[in-house]
Amino acid sequence: MTNVRPTSPAGSAPDAGSASALPDVPVAPGAAGVAAVAETPPAPGAPLRLRRLSIGLALVYVSILAINSGGLGILIPNLVSDIDAANKIGNLAIVTTVAFLANVFAQPIAGALSDATRSRFGRRTPWMVGGALLAAGFVLGLPLAGSIVAVALVWLVVQLGLNALQAAATALVPDRFPAAQRGGVSGLIGLGITVGNTAGAIVAGSFADRGALPYVILALLVVGVVALFVVLNPDRSSRDEVAVERPTFREFARGFWVSPRKHPDFAWAFAARFLMVIGFYGAQTFGLFILRDYIGLSDEASNGFAAQIGIVLLLGVLLSALTSGVLSDKLGRRKPFIIGASVVMALGLAVPLAFPTTTGVLVYSFLLGLGFGAYISIDLALMTEVLPASMTSGASTAGRDLAILGLATTLPQALSPSIAAGLVSLTGGYPVLFVSGIVFVALGALAVIPIKSVR
Repeated sequence: MTNVRPTSPAGSAPDAGSASALPDVPVAPGAAGVAAVAETPPAPGAPLRLRRLSIGLALVYVSILAINSGGLGILIPNLVSDIDAANKIGNLAIVTTVAFLANVFAQPIAGALSDATRSRFGRRTPWMVGGALLAAGFVLGLPLAGSIVAVALVWLVVQLGLNALQAAATALVPDRFPAAQRGGVSGLIGLGITVGNTAGAIVAGSFADRGALPYVILALLVVGVVALFVVLNPDRSSRDEVAVERPTFREFARGFWVSPRKHPDFAWAFAARFLMVIGFYGAQTFGLFILRDYIGLSDEASNGFAAQIGIVLLLGVLLSALTSGVLSDKLGRRKPFIIGASVVMALGLAVPLAFPTTTGVLVYSFLLGLGFGAYISIDLALMTEVLPASMTSGASTAGRDLAILGLATTLPQALSPSIAAGLVSLTGGYPVLFVSGIVFVALGALAVIPIKSVR
């Protein structure tokens, strides 16, 4: 339903994030590439600044995911259904696929450009502010779109803005946090993603019949949060940093390729996230239509019930996200948490198959939140530890590096709506989305096992 980047929080998201659902949550560069940061003694007041920065990043993700979840989960399905109810499944797949395919290129490019940005406001701030303004402006234009093509184009620009914002924001994790503290910030970002999902669902579901009001609220949220973030967490000037030599297009494109043969851990991490995101987003993309056509709710009731789903999902995440990230840091283990989280998500996806009722959907949402909260809080930390150190040089390339694994979020997000629409059309029903989700999430858990550099 959302496009995140879990990140990672890149391409996306997103890490995308990038998410998102799963927020597109992008990922950070390899441990070797940030060793100097991790070994530098903290300056006086550093813990307070890092705590404020962590909370600020979580709120940035709240604003990103609120737009994604409110837009993809409720507002856009309603727009698509109002324009052409008979072809709503195929048309929704078109709108989401067009946007996500563009995101495949948007987040890596925005991340790389932010690496090379030289300004008195730093490398990341211009892209965060510009992305927020672009996304907010076009969110306000969504209710004015009168055709499927117009909806797709406006939503495309919204996603370009959100991906620029997400790529720059997530690059701040390796820029400013020691490696040993990234599990904690990953947990806060994961919490922000889910709070954003809930906030978007509540805003869109509660005010779906109030004209432009939900669009205005979401636009003001992202602009306000980003403005507050850059004021309270100013980036240092990058004007005096050594300028990055402008690469040729071939060199630029080559920078996004990592050989699976030379770097198998990276390849397995990429595959794990890719499979999990496909499994997660298949049913989420058509969540509103599932409530109407599979569960049997009316249009009005489904809008309101979507907000309840968001709250239940949030409860699940609250029980797992923060505790999982901190516990993972203390134990020095990542894989058991990710595998366990995938199992919980698979169990959640099975519930609506056995109980196609509103109660079944609420149980499904809670379990999905429980598993997703643990997964997203650990996955970003794991990703920071598998990116090849050879990809980092003297100047930070975190924005680009994050976006590479962020493609593991944006690519399946681009593919899942079309895959899901095809499966529903072929089988004539929505249960296939839950079955395929279980299969993909399980395969994603298996793909984590061969990773050797992370326990």
